[in-house]
Amino acid sequence: MMFHSALLSIIALATLATGMPAPEFEAVSQDGRTVRLSALREKGPVMLIFLRGFG
Repeated sequence: MMFHSALLSIIALATLATGMPAPEFEAVSQDGRTVRLSALREKGPVMLIFLRGFG
């Protein structure tokens, strides 16, 4: 899972403080499309929310 690897990299390298820009990553959406953070940023502000305890 590319998203899982990207998330682990973020955690391992540095902790992001509130308001800091997230590093570039890509993930697979729930409908199977590849989504890049940079593409989402082109459309406007992006808020990342990580839910815990599912799965």
